[in-house]
Amino acid sequence: MAAFNEFIQQLKENINLADLIGSYVPLKKHGRYYMASCPFHGPERTPSFAVSPDKGFYYCFGCHESGDAITFVEKMDHLTFMEAVRRLADYAHMDMPEREESPEEKRRAAMARELQSVTELAGSYFHSCLTRTQMGKAGLAYFDKRHLSMETIEKFKLGFAPPDWQKLYRDFTTKKKIGGDLLVEAGLCAHKNGRYYDVFRNRCMFPIWNLSGKIVAFGGRVMDDSKPKYLNSPESPIFNKRRLLFAIYQALPTIKAKKQAIMVEGYMDAISLHAHGVTNAVASLGTAFTIEQARLLKKYADEVVFSYDMDAAGQNATKRALEIAGSIGLRLRVVHLGEGKDPDEFVNLHGGDAYLEAVKQAEPAMDFLFHSLLKQYDSTTLDGQHHILDDMFSVLLSTGDAFQLNAFIKKMARAMHMDEGMIRSEALIYARKNKSNVYISQKVPVEKEELDLNPLKKRQRLLEAGFLNYCLIYHMLPEGYTELDRYQFADEFHGRLFALLKDMKAKNMPLTEEAVEGQLPREDISRLAKLRMEGEQPGSVPREEYIWPMKKIYLQEEYRIHTKKAQELISSDPVKAREEQLLCIQLSKEILALK
Repeated sequence: MAAFNEFIQQLKENINLADLIGSYVPLKKHGRYYMASCPFHGPERTPSFAVSPDKGFYYCFGCHESGDAITFVEKMDHLTFMEAVRRLADYAHMDMPEREESPEEKRRAAMARELQSVTELAGSYFHSCLTRTQMGKAGLAYFDKRHLSMETIEKFKLGFAPPDWQKLYRDFTTKKKIGGDLLVEAGLCAHKNGRYYDVFRNRCMFPIWNLSGKIVAFGGRVMDDSKPKYLNSPESPIFNKRRLLFAIYQALPTIKAKKQAIMVEGYMDAISLHAHGVTNAVASLGTAFTIEQARLLKKYADEVVFSYDMDAAGQNATKRALEIAGSIGLRLRVVHLGEGKDPDEFVNLHGGDAYLEAVKQAEPAMDFLFHSLLKQYDSTTLDGQHHILDDMFSVLLSTGDAFQLNAFIKKMARAMHMDEGMIRSEALIYARKNKSNVYISQKVPVEKEELDLNPLKKRQRLLEAGFLNYCLIYHMLPEGYTELDRYQFADEFHGRLFALLKDMKAKNMPLTEEAVEGQLPREDISRLAKLRMEGEQPGSVPREEYIWPMKKIYLQEEYRIHTKKAQELISSDPVKAREEQLLCIQLSKEILALK
């Protein structure tokens, strides 16, 4: 024992704790310590997790987790003490001495081996029920309806749980001589009122594999509309749903090669993508995206592409994922598959190549979140602006990326037609309230030509740029563009470009950027480049987002002009004054209609 304890001490001395922990979470030097967001209680705005390489210990001032290199690896990778020591010995290139395990360690290791064995056996049993028995025909019919080939069924070792309440229990206890208590511990059976019964009955079975290719749990799906739709194994000494992902074993080679993982919601989504050649897809195990799953992917990938349903739940899940992924340095993008389509439906309709093309076009997740918030809230109201800014600040600050935060403030100011300085002030207040130390610049860069513009002209230019970017990106003049025929552009280049687009449309010319460039004089190419480079991804409702606000500005200016004329004519020419007043009433009605 003394020799082993000596080895443990040498092992810890040979490991730089900051390097080890830094391979799991980003660390920043802060005085005598290295600091990070605590990996044990989720993302936080102010790092509270301190690492001292000199002392060889870590401590969280928030949740009070503490320990050394061995306890860190034990907790992060869900290992036993000896497993953690072996892993660290490999990490430090040291040979392990022989050591007698304690009775408790032996008991836990034996239980894990038994559970692993019975779960593997259950995987073969369910697969055999599906592929070799009459009762499995219902399961095969279901998988056939979902367009799965026998090759895919074999790859994922899919199975079928018989409808009988005690089929597995009887077969395993009588033929395999496995005790009922072990079947309960494995989550395969339950015990109630002195009677054992199968947990999974009349369900298609989806084995959950660990990174070593061992089956550690199951998901069972009904073949009709019964509830619950999915039933998952409970957690056990060999299965922690927060630390694992469905299809991770099958997806890992491609994830490592591409440095990219695709995250989907359901087992069938992941399987269908693999069946169509998209082999870096994984799914969560009945939970939202977790910090542990993010860290698992971070070991093998630089980027995670989310392919969730884009309903409210999907948007909320993406927001949460952004906060988690940002805290550990993962890049996130979001796939748009069209209204109401999930990956399973899309790939069966359009094929794997079309899906991979959609992945190429995936939007950076921060942009996706911002555009979702713009659709969810009215950015022209004070309440809507506060909702959007608070949600964006919470995610931007969680990443700890000052450059991204300050760049996005500028982007939000343009898209929401707000003063950039005011947004920076709001960001600073939010950061202080939430104890974030991310640097927020309070200086707003101003171009020389913009110094003389009043706020209304600035807003006009932003609206004009957004409208014209929409036209150039989507190669069209949107419905309602003729409402701008009387609008006076604040930027003369914008006005000339709009006139050119209308002329090209009248001549049935394509409104592509290349065609527009060909029609512009050379001196305007730099103006076009500036417009496109500075312009953000435009909104999806141009009439409401650009045309009507621009028309409203024009109408309000007309109202001001005619009101002034009416006042000037009231004494000299009452008839003409009345005409001007009637015109003002008409303009007022048009302005109100735009609201």
